[in-house]
Amino acid sequence: MNTESFKNSQTTETAMRHESKEELNQKTAAQFGLSIALGVITIILVSATAYFGLIRF
Repeated sequence: MNTESFKNSQTTETAMRHESKEELNQKTAAQFGLSIALGVITIILVSATAYFGLIRF
């Protein structure tokens, strides 16, 4: 009986790890997409202000 409970706890723990990895991947993908979007917007704003002469390099 002791080995059965050990196997069951490993299976449960593995399943929990698998779910958390999927959640982590989704969060990471969302953060990556958000950071890319913010980076592109920042580059566009800097380029536009430089083009119109508001800032000088």
